[in-house]
Amino acid sequence: MQLVIVGNGPGGVELAKRLAGEFNVTVVEKENIPHYSKPLLSHHIAGFISEEKLFPYSREWYEERGINLLLGTEAKLVDRLRKVLVTDKGEIPYDALVIATGARARELEVPGKEHILTLRTLNDAKLIKERLEEEGEITILGGGFIALELAGNLAKAGYTVRLVHRGRTLLGLDRDLSERIRVELEGAGVEFHLETNALGADEEGLKTDRGYIKGRLKVCAFGIVPNRELALKSGIHAGRGILIDDRFRTSARDVYAIGDCAEHGGVVGGTAKAAVGQAKVLANLLRGADDRYDFSFRSAFFKFADFGVAIIGKTKGPGSWLGEDTKVFYEGESPVGAVVLGNVKKAFRLEKAIKEGLPID
Repeated sequence: MQLVIVGNGPGGVELAKRLAGEFNVTVVEKENIPHYSKPLLSHHIAGFISEEKLFPYSREWYEERGINLLLGTEAKLVDRLRKVLVTDKGEIPYDALVIATGARARELEVPGKEHILTLRTLNDAKLIKERLEEEGEITILGGGFIALELAGNLAKAGYTVRLVHRGRTLLGLDRDLSERIRVELEGAGVEFHLETNALGADEEGLKTDRGYIKGRLKVCAFGIVPNRELALKSGIHAGRGILIDDRFRTSARDVYAIGDCAEHGGVVGGTAKAAVGQAKVLANLLRGADDRYDFSFRSAFFKFADFGVAIIGKTKGPGSWLGEDTKVFYEGESPVGAVVLGNVKKAFRLEKAIKEGLPID
């Protein structure tokens, strides 16, 4: 079977790894470098890891597994009738095509936005790192995991870090949990500006509805925009992301989508963990095996400076503290979600228990 994967991110490379040797696998990637770890970019900016450590697989790794890696190649169109992927370097026939094009950083739409950087790619990280080493301080916009990871790591590295967020709470969690995370990060050196809306930017700082915040280096780190353009140009249905069913099928026959570019039930995965999990299930489905991905169950593990945070399942509504570091959320008598602070190892046990409907003590 000729399997063509568009995108060499966590979902694409996981799928290629699992099916190499069984299928003829081609990976099409518009960047000129092999797969690298985007979750580790903030660690690299902080100086905790070298650039080479971002790359888990060499070019030889792809060759040894028979994966045809086409770097610097941009997918232009899926010709569904001929079952051919049209790229800027030529056409590639497929039996199955998987779109794993990921997402790009959302930009802040305010006057002077050209003075605000974003973080999504290695080139973004290199530019931020270079500017940070010149300025010694940074203003980060956002209250999600990308902003908090970046803020925590840079504060830990000794830089002056300001975090500006329009909401009162962080990570979409309740006030109790948000306050615990804020206190931990303040202890690491992060200066918070919550309930603060950015109105504009200039070279020297950020204009907000709570006053002017000085700082030449500003990074927008909230939200993603799914890369769905290939699907749209090819007549494949898309909403916020590329629309898929329970088996990752798009509206085009033998064309699938996984990871941050895909949307199921109105939800985009949004994490590398979700993309890898989807790739594992899709690999089994393409082999003809029976498997299922639980789109309703989401979990993510983060580390902000030295403070671990795990978010498991559904975390809305009132929750109950289980000890000092874990808050559990219920539907009726059944636990459906949890947030674990600090002791993330404990989170793996909780994740398994909640997924399998086991009691929690």
